[in-house]
Amino acid sequence: MAALPDEPLLWRRYRQGGDRDAQQLLFAQFAPWARAVARDVYRRVRIVQMDWADYSQNATLGLVEAMGRYDPERGVDFMAYAKPRVRGAVFNGLRAFMMESSSSQEGGARYQERLSSFDESEPEDLLGQLVASVSGLAVGFMLDSAAAEELMQPNEAVEDAIDREQTSALLRAAVERLPEREELVVRLHYFQHMPFVDIAQLLGLTKGRISQIHKAAIERLRSSAHAGTGPPARY
Repeated sequence: MAALPDEPLLWRRYRQGGDRDAQQLLFAQFAPWARAVARDVYRRVRIVQMDWADYSQNATLGLVEAMGRYDPERGVDFMAYAKPRVRGAVFNGLRAFMMESSSSQEGGARYQERLSSFDESEPEDLLGQLVASVSGLAVGFMLDSAAAEELMQPNEAVEDAIDREQTSALLRAAVERLPEREELVVRLHYFQHMPFVDIAQLLGLTKGRISQIHKAAIERLRSSAHAGTGPPARY
C-alpha cells in the first residue's frame, strides 16, 4: 500500500482538531487494508450463514474505532496499532452472530456451556482467546449439522446437499479418531444433545472436567481440519 502524503499532518489535523476532511482521507487510505484483514478472517473462519459483507462491515467498524483511539504522538505505526482491533471487531461480530443464533434455539444453554469451555483458560492476549472461542463454536456448528443431517431439507440444491454430506462424513470420521473419552463426550453432547452437567453425572466426573474434555476434543477436530485429515475449514 502506497504511503499517504503528509500522513502525520493528517493525523494531527484529525486527532487534535477534529478535521473531517483529514479523517475521510485517512479512512480512504486504510479502508482497503481493513477489508484485507477481514478477508483473511473470512478465509480462515467461514460461516456459511454469514455474508462476506458482514465480515467487511465489522472490519470497517473496527477501523473507525481504531482511528478514533489512535495517538500519532506515540510513534506507533497505525496499521500495527489497528490490526488487532480490526481483527477483534471481525471476530466479535462472528461471536455475536453465533450466540444470537444459538439463543433462538432450544439448546441455547448448551451453546453457553461450549463457550465457557473455550474461555476457561486465559491465553496471553484477549484476541487469541476470541479466535479460539469463535473457531471452537464454528466446529460446534459443524457437529450440530452432522448430527441433524438426517433431517429433510427440501429446498436444498443438489450441489449443496452433496457438499454437506461429504463434510458430515469427514467430520464423523474425525470424531471416530478422537480418544475414547473425547469421542464419548462429543457424541453425548452433540448427537444426544446432553448438557455438560448430565454427561458429568453419567460418567461420574465433574462438570468442569467435562468442559475440559470438550475443549480438547474440539481443538483436536479443528487441528485435523487444518491438517487436511478432517472436514474442510469452512464453517
